[in-house]
Amino acid sequence: MSMVQLMRKGFLKYIISQNVDGLHRKSGIPYDNIAELHGNTNLEVCSKCQTGYMRDFRVRNAQTCKDHKTGRKCDNVKCKGDLKDTIINFGENLNDLILNLGYAHGYEADLMLCLGSSMRVHPAAEMAEI
Repeated sequence: MSMVQLMRKGFLKYIISQNVDGLHRKSGIPYDNIAELHGNTNLEVCSKCQTGYMRDFRVRNAQTCKDHKTGRKCDNVKCKGDLKDTIINFGENLNDLILNLGYAHGYEADLMLCLGSSMRVHPAAEMAEI
């Protein structure tokens, strides 16, 4: 919640997060102000139209590591694509758009605070280094 207050006061501009628990978004941090590098347990995205759905529950229910389908369909009646969780598992590539946003905001930062991290997981550790 202190990060929310810093953002409301204009001191905090952007968050680059490796957490998947969705707490940053639940706290009130706007979607446009965070790069969730490893996904969000409450976010599912349509595989066809890319519409995202934030849920009040964990969306991942896969039986195997690489299966991301949640069993739900897109709400758009013209689409009805399969919804997938956004969790990035070991061995999977990060989402290029989210990764590039993290690098871009990190590069533009006057100051970067690294909280609750060992700074050993790349590429997030590189963002602070750069």
